[in-house]
Amino acid sequence: DNDATVVKAKSSVNGTLTVTLDKVATESVTEEYTCKLEFNAVERDTLENSIPEAVSFASDSWSTIAANVKSGNTSKYNVGDTKEVDLGELGTHTVRIANMSVCTTETSETACGFVVEFADIITKQKFNSTNTNVGGWKDSEMRTYVNGTIYKALPSELQNVVISTKVISSHGSTSGETNFETQDKLYLLNAQEVWSTNDYDTSVGTSKQLDYYKNQGVTTSSYAGAIKQYNGSNSYWWLRSAFSDDALSFLNVNNDGDWDSDDANTSDGVSPAFRIA
Repeated sequence: DNDATVVKAKSSVNGTLTVTLDKVATESVTEEYTCKLEFNAVERDTLENSIPEAVSFASDSWSTIAANVKSGNTSKYNVGDTKEVDLGELGTHTVRIANMSVCTTETSETACGFVVEFADIITKQKFNSTNTNVGGWKDSEMRTYVNGTIYKALPSELQNVVISTKVISSHGSTSGETNFETQDKLYLLNAQEVWSTNDYDTSVGTSKQLDYYKNQGVTTSSYAGAIKQYNGSNSYWWLRSAFSDDALSFLNVNNDGDWDSDDANTSDGVSPAFRIA
């Protein structure tokens, strides 16, 4: 018959081939027949059970996580779940699921869908070697460092599933500057994604508060849930937000979890985020 048998990758199937000849022998001779077998290979994008079953964010491989995020099978993953990541010379660090909710009217994709952020501080760096916020996150040395040195330190399996994200970031007081737009694999958070609002971040309104900080009840008056540590101690960590009141500073999170700002040539903590889809 014409029924097809599906043989999955790296597996085999055994069967019996029966050939029936509709012929009546008329002489006592031996006749030879040639039988032609045809095998048709059909590549399918999705076969039943082809997506690895999700177990937990901590134990699943990055490829398994990405496959389940893409298919919508995320019931085993929860905001706040953590996982260890080995960054080689930069050490082993903890990442967590920071967001799972979709966006509606937001123009920055930085809080859209499955967002993972570092739960601790990887290292300390200056935003710029000179004391300026001109050009914002877009033209900063920090952006180059995060998408160069840190991204290249990620395990290759993780690099393979991190998607490019549209990032809207704020500007300082320099005349003529407007909010900036970039495409990044890794990015720093902005003020809205942590506290929901901030008067000194011109990009507020382009994103939304990440689910993690919302669940922690983080606001501008209750902010302990925004604390991150560097080598076991509470520490300042940078946001991508240029401070709107001057041409020198960027916003950051202080060691109490409240918002603050530092000159661009100050070394503060680096703790980026990324998206998987």
